[in-house]
Amino acid sequence: MSIFWVQGSLDITNVTERLDQARKVLVRECGLALDLTRVTWIDSAGMAGLVQLLADAKALGAELRLTGASAAVIRALNCARLDKLFPVRGQLD
Repeated sequence: MSIFWVQGSLDITNVTERLDQARKVLVRECGLALDLTRVTWIDSAGMAGLVQLLADAKALGAELRLTGASAAVIRALNCARLDKLFPVRGQLD
């Protein structure tokens, strides 16, 4: 499983570019851990991008994990009820 780090915001201004980069890694690997440790903000476009990335992973038969999300990101995922789709794991070793 490869690790892909996201830093700063994950929002309408950059979600397409950032997740396209993650998608390229996902296509080459059987799984991807998206490390959100340094994500400071996520909006609805960012969350929609994560849902699309998860759909892409499933279509490829790959696994997608979210790791290391801040309390703010976890709260946003919970409010959007995406916490059931994305069980967020702690920090990667």
